[in-house]
Amino acid sequence: MRKRPIGQILVEKNEISEAELAAALAEQERTGLRLGQILIETGRISWLALARAIAEQVLDIEEVPPQPTASPATPPPPAPPPPGPAPAAVVAWSAAPAPAPAPAAAQPPVPVPVAAPPVAVAPPAPVAPNLIQDPEIKLHSVEVLLKERQRAFIELVTTTETLRMKVAHLEEIIDERDRELTKLRVMRAS
Repeated sequence: MRKRPIGQILVEKNEISEAELAAALAEQERTGLRLGQILIETGRISWLALARAIAEQVLDIEEVPPQPTASPATPPPPAPPPPGPAPAAVVAWSAAPAPAPAPAAAQPPVPVPVAAPPVAVAPPAPVAPNLIQDPEIKLHSVEVLLKERQRAFIELVTTTETLRMKVAHLEEIIDERDRELTKLRVMRAS
């Protein structure tokens, strides 16, 4: 399955609008930063929204068409009775009244064929999942999956470091403001 872009997933999940995506893509083209980083730094999405979009993107890649599952065995419909006279064990007399008796004479009950009880049928053998047997194809698919997850991990680590630096900067600003407030309080008290 084709990998959907992160921006498309975020729009489909109503995390951002088409206009916000277009603005972020323009910023990405201008700066070369990753789309997720731009959207987080501008406050358009949260970390959690980005992580969910990345997970959905990975699931799109891994998605395999569903295999039919084994369902509980249901007996097949009874076979129609063979042509000709029915065996005595299969014929039953109808206790229901005849549709419209002829005025001339009473009619004997009409024989109605009754299906024999269902025969127990063994459940079908469980369907084995369609596993990739070729080791080269299996190795390639695992490598692709690992590279995608590594890229997503690096992106998350990079964004985490960016946030840490911003928090450290904000802490410095708060410390400076606290020092200024202390000076003002001392001047006011004197």
